[in-house]
Amino acid sequence: MPEGLNVRLRDVLKTLAEQMASELDADACAISRVLGDVLILVAECVHDGSTLQLGQGYLVPDFPTTAAVLATGKPSAFTVDDPGVDPAEAMILRDLGYASLVMAPLLMSGGTWGLVEVYRRDVRAFTDDDVRRALELSRVD
Repeated sequence: MPEGLNVRLRDVLKTLAEQMASELDADACAISRVLGDVLILVAECVHDGSTLQLGQGYLVPDFPTTAAVLATGKPSAFTVDDPGVDPAEAMILRDLGYASLVMAPLLMSGGTWGLVEVYRRDVRAFTDDDVRRALELSRVD
């Protein structure tokens, strides 16, 4: 967890991760802080008790879909089987053991603070309603 992330905020983000996984019928949720071009995992909910933490941050420029979500504020959803899916994004999903993802910017105090990623193990696409709900939930003010 990044230095200076207070206990109350950690609790809020952990609760948000649990809520998002539950409401979107997902297996896991990760919330990362954007620090420059790096994403650092700060909260997670994984229903099988494992972790999404691979011991490193991710460089945003290495993941074009992630970069677009953070730059535009528009959520994105895809599966590893979608035509045209970014290979880097699909590789990370497979490495983590997941097949479907919806991601949305985490908005706090009117700006993009981080990224929310909600995962499913099976190749079951998130619906437009799921994406809308993810975007609604990812506003923390």
